[in-house]
Amino acid sequence: MNKTLIFFLLCLCASPLVAGDKSKKTAVDPDDAYKNNCMRCHAAVRQYSPRQTATIVTHMRVRANMTAEETQAILQYLADSTPAKAAPTEHTDTSKQPQ
Repeated sequence: MNKTLIFFLLCLCASPLVAGDKSKKTAVDPDDAYKNNCMRCHAAVRQYSPRQTATIVTHMRVRANMTAEETQAILQYLADSTPAKAAPTEHTDTSKQPQ
């Protein structure tokens, strides 16, 4: 009886070690996060400054009941979808060239 009780207690104490760490979060795909949360109501990605985008997403996190990971993924998606500013091109004025 004592051996059975000791074995049971050891198994009980060791079970969290065998089960592993379940607190690890899986990475949220930014594209999936945007499509699953934002595209329900918003069809197109609108362009705002990074500061405005962060404020809007923070407010929408509360309204859409999103997790922090989803919020960060959506911010990443929006940052990646922002078009880069084109480098200024050299414009030549053809009206002053001799004909």
